[in-house]
Amino acid sequence: MLVMESFSERTKRRLREELLDAAYDALVGGGYDALRMAEVARRTGVSRQTVYNEFGDKWGLLQAVAVRETERFLVDVNAALAEHAEPIAGLQAAVERALTLAADNPLVKAALGQPGSDQASQLLTTRGQQVLELSHQRLDAYVREQWPEVPAEDATTCVDIALRVVLSHIVNPGAAPAVVGAQVAQVLGPFLSSARDSRRQP
Repeated sequence: MLVMESFSERTKRRLREELLDAAYDALVGGGYDALRMAEVARRTGVSRQTVYNEFGDKWGLLQAVAVRETERFLVDVNAALAEHAEPIAGLQAAVERALTLAADNPLVKAALGQPGSDQASQLLTTRGQQVLELSHQRLDAYVREQWPEVPAEDATTCVDIALRVVLSHIVNPGAAPAVVGAQVAQVLGPFLSSARDSRRQP
């Protein structure tokens, strides 16, 4: 059943997107230190209290921006998974795509290298539970659909390990994305193969 969105709901959603756009621009332009509720309000043409009512505080606004960008980010990662029928190849491609995208992502660069990065980078480290849980939820649902031959619990394990590797390399870049993807596939490949074979056994 199609549920129509009311005018007030559409208006509120558009305003939220405009606030997030303004916050994103502030973050990319000057890092966490440049993210100010008053400036976001000014750019959007609303009162500062409106911004506080929507997001609670500066950290809530930062989290909201991160969640929106993570959702967009995961669309591309899921596309990489879908390009390969074999789970191992899909996993390798997804890890490589994620790290390649992150390396060029303006928000990630701002969080790790702009003024206030000691605060913003916590979204990927000590206070990154929300981003991690969202990523895990989206990817887990997708791989369960893409990998019907792999037991759900084992698919979840692979997603969790791969995600933590990716986050680690985003915060502290090491080898090239293609190399990291190959390493993850090499380590998790036997596990995935074993899990798939166990399901096939009568």
